[in-house]
Amino acid sequence: MEAKKVVQLFQEIEKSWGSFDDFPALEPRVDPMPHLSRNTVSQPFFLASEADQNLINVSGEGEIWFGGEISERMRLVAGDSVYLPAGIPSRIITHTPSLQVRFKAEPADREAVVWYCNGCGAVVSWQDISATIEIPQEEYWAAVGTFNKDAEQRTCSNCELVHDEVDLGDIAWPDVAKAIREASQSDD
Repeated sequence: MEAKKVVQLFQEIEKSWGSFDDFPALEPRVDPMPHLSRNTVSQPFFLASEADQNLINVSGEGEIWFGGEISERMRLVAGDSVYLPAGIPSRIITHTPSLQVRFKAEPADREAVVWYCNGCGAVVSWQDISATIEIPQEEYWAAVGTFNKDAEQRTCSNCELVHDEVDLGDIAWPDVAKAIREASQSDD
């Protein structure tokens, strides 16, 4: 990445609204697109994408959990770069405030928001998102809202454990989505 774009990337970091913003940091049609997040809370769900992604943990410590048939956990420290294969749900657990850059395909692909059972590991809820049609942050917000308001959505069909509502902490996806929409309208 050229130096000018790296400088732009770090200038964009200052515009963070909350955790897991996944704010696109450069002009449209840069592929892959770096998305910035400054996180103080853990990601509220597992995220799966149709395209491969790469995550750079610039600062802070935490873990990345991979869901699916073979669940795995990996420690994250400053400087780590993690390949996130297509179709494998992953969740970032924040131990200390962190700064992350996630490289996603541009244009965006389909994604899914996934919750796993804390008791038996089965999928509790899987909600597909068409990132090509919608702004993902709006869809993330809606998915958590649906999960929270419906106890049936939070109940494991395998072991019948009812999961707590998701606490979004400082996540500000509606504000991020508004900023993305405004930026895309000014580009037109």
